[in-house]
Amino acid sequence: MLADRQTLEALDFAGVLDRVVGATQTQRGRALAIVLEPEIEFVAVARAQAQTAHARELVVGDDFHVGRAIDTAPLTESAAIGRTLPALDLRAVAQALAAAAAAYKGTRARPSDVLGVVTAPYASLNDLVRSLTDAIDERGTVTDRASPALGRIRRGLSAAQADARDRVGTLARSGHRAIQDAVVTIRDGRFVVPVKAEFAGEFPGIVHDTSASGQTHFVEPLAALEANNRLRTLRLEEEREVARVLEQLSRAVGARASQIDANVEVLARLDLLCAKAAVARAMDAIAPELSERPEIEVVNGRHPLLGARAIPQSLGLGEIARIVVISGPNMGGKTVALKLVGLFVMMTYCGLQIPAAQGTIVGWFARVVADIGDEQSIAENASTFSAHLARMRDILADAGRQTLVLVDEVGGGTEPGAGAALAVAFLERLLAVGATAIVTTHATELKLFAHGTPGVTNASVRFDSTTFAPTYHLDIGAPGQSLAFPLARAMGIQNELLDRAQSLLDSQEREYESALAELAQRSAELQAERDAVGMQLRRLAERDVQLNAQREALDRERRSFTERAEVRMAQALREFVAELQRRAAENAARPKVTASQSALLGRTLDSMRRDLGIVAKPVQVVDDAALLRGDRVRVLSLDQEGTLAEDFGETLLVALGSLKTVVPRDDVRRLGPPARPARAQGHGGAAKLQAAARTMAELDVRGKRYIEAEPIVDRWIDEAVLAGNSPLRLIHGKGTGMLGSGLQEFLRGHPSVASVRYGDSQEGEGGVTIVELRS
Repeated sequence: MLADRQTLEALDFAGVLDRVVGATQTQRGRALAIVLEPEIEFVAVARAQAQTAHARELVVGDDFHVGRAIDTAPLTESAAIGRTLPALDLRAVAQALAAAAAAYKGTRARPSDVLGVVTAPYASLNDLVRSLTDAIDERGTVTDRASPALGRIRRGLSAAQADARDRVGTLARSGHRAIQDAVVTIRDGRFVVPVKAEFAGEFPGIVHDTSASGQTHFVEPLAALEANNRLRTLRLEEEREVARVLEQLSRAVGARASQIDANVEVLARLDLLCAKAAVARAMDAIAPELSERPEIEVVNGRHPLLGARAIPQSLGLGEIARIVVISGPNMGGKTVALKLVGLFVMMTYCGLQIPAAQGTIVGWFARVVADIGDEQSIAENASTFSAHLARMRDILADAGRQTLVLVDEVGGGTEPGAGAALAVAFLERLLAVGATAIVTTHATELKLFAHGTPGVTNASVRFDSTTFAPTYHLDIGAPGQSLAFPLARAMGIQNELLDRAQSLLDSQEREYESALAELAQRSAELQAERDAVGMQLRRLAERDVQLNAQREALDRERRSFTERAEVRMAQALREFVAELQRRAAENAARPKVTASQSALLGRTLDSMRRDLGIVAKPVQVVDDAALLRGDRVRVLSLDQEGTLAEDFGETLLVALGSLKTVVPRDDVRRLGPPARPARAQGHGGAAKLQAAARTMAELDVRGKRYIEAEPIVDRWIDEAVLAGNSPLRLIHGKGTGMLGSGLQEFLRGHPSVASVRYGDSQEGEGGVTIVELRS
């Protein structure tokens, strides 16, 4: 066992179990909760914690619950040895199996390996459940559907009952002077009429009962005897058929007793897990982090039995501080802190979640032992001190690295000096064997020992410095004050008496108490400041998270708006160029744009970008001192790439796809040497051969903006037309989809393109456009 019965009682573990027991819904689940004990294998602890966490997710997320059910074991055992079960018991078996089926189905909504271990023994018994529920209703009555014979008998019984009632009713209403009342009643299952006692001899029939006064006889008329006999016969047949049905159903239950028991056991284990989850929700508990080292880190832990009165406590035990000595006056919360740690370990090892903050760690312990409270035993003639000594002996007998020791008032119950010396030796031994421990004390010697010994630390319960009322907070690193004199003064003890008591203390003790009071005051102030700073930091962190989220949302919106604006401006530019070409075609002249038109268009686009807050991407240029025909250039005002066709000095003729425009020299930047030889002006075989040599059937424009990609795609289409390549594969990626949709819109309006579609699953899907050219 992880902890003996004495330790569990000292920690009030039964109070936690009572909450789990109260949350169960089934008899067997309740029985499992009553005997719930901490696991000893750490692997089992981790599995139990995972199962509770998954059950809590099911309860919260899918409205998962366990229906009420009895423990069917006594009933199935009786049925298995051939006994016939009453109808209500058979119906209870059906309800338990139905509850197990519903719970199992609920776990399948979110399958998991951790619950799969629990539900593995389950097997469907739906056919048996249907047989039982069809034959027996909620009140435990065997229904007419239980068998064809029973239905037939009951129909005949109904007719015979009506016939007998009618016959007796006719006689009751005949007006005979012997009739007491014209009513029909039943005695011994037979229809009778009330007859006056003095005229009973005048009314032929069989007396079945007499009233309390003796004045009325209940007589079955001879004329109704045959009808009543027939009714009685049918009732006997009904009883025999019902008994046969119950025997048959009991045999079916007995034949599958082992699987029924397995299913109800699954239901009980799921019930226990749901009870653990319900207790965790009620406590606002969390699943602790598990560590394979013998350590504990409690972050804002609340005692599970104090409810709303619990004050969050933080405490750590590990390699740096394996032993904590808590000191301070009584009623300050020392014992509560001690029990809190012990209960957290017990609860964790039972698969229960604990009421604490995230970051709480529970490590691996093979043994937990506690010595808390008055152990005096009159029956065994043992004093409190003797009982503590016996417990100390038991603790040290098996103490090791994976032992957690919890002792309240260590060394108490005897002369203070001797008790303190014994306590110091006890802690030294625990330290030597590597055990982990929390002890409480009033002894100054233990406070000094904790202060000067590596691996041991002081802790104190905090008190209000003005009212001396306990705050129930722990201050780690500072020893606690006794506060005997301040508390006595606050309680109204006479000052003369207190002054006399203080004078009896030696000077060293007074100096120690004074220094301790000053240290406690400073520690409390620092802790308050630390708490305030921590709260401010948490608020700043939350604000920072909010600001980052807002910034990311604004950045996403800005990028989306920029892409939409770029596509829209490119579309407007295409429409503008198309209009120029149309007008030029009407004038039978080659489409050209004058320098003033290009400058005006460039200024207009720049103004639109500034108004919309769009910053154009920087253009990487090379030295443009010597521009040559065929050089790749960018027209800044149009934000498009092209090829230098002619150099007129102050102005340049630039080919932008099929369009040529005249632009000022300072509006052009050289991007690099020609990417290919200048296009042949004719469409002869030589031009096609050159185009075929340099044209690819695939083009990748991923990472480019639409306004950059369009002229590249336009040149690619022209070269493909010359080379006779078709179909073509344009790779633009999926991204936001705007580049692909914009290029498809452009291609659909291109005179050389016959059709456009996205690729299929073998061609790249939405990240690729397949282009068919006109023949």
